[in-house]
Amino acid sequence: MLYSHYYQQDLRRRALAALRAEVLPCFPAQRSCAGRGSGEACPVCGHGIEPAELELELEFAATKGSSAVRELHMHLPCFMAWEVAMKFARSQCSSACSDS
Repeated sequence: MLYSHYYQQDLRRRALAALRAEVLPCFPAQRSCAGRGSGEACPVCGHGIEPAELELELEFAATKGSSAVRELHMHLPCFMAWEVAMKFARSQCSSACSDS
């Protein structure tokens, strides 16, 4: 599926907002796998990932004060937007993605 330039820009804006709100982490996943959509909501666009869609399942290490592994599910275009937003936030020395 081809996505318009405006749709991609919107996803990048949403991903950056989610980074700033700390809904999305500012570091890459430790593990990832792809498969059929599970129905989980994507944290970038907010839509459920349908079984006919490709879903990326991302695992992140436990954070300070928690031993739980965090899992996120994203559409492929949303994942790509998140990666671009992470790089942008880091290049701007944003407090949204400071290394801690």
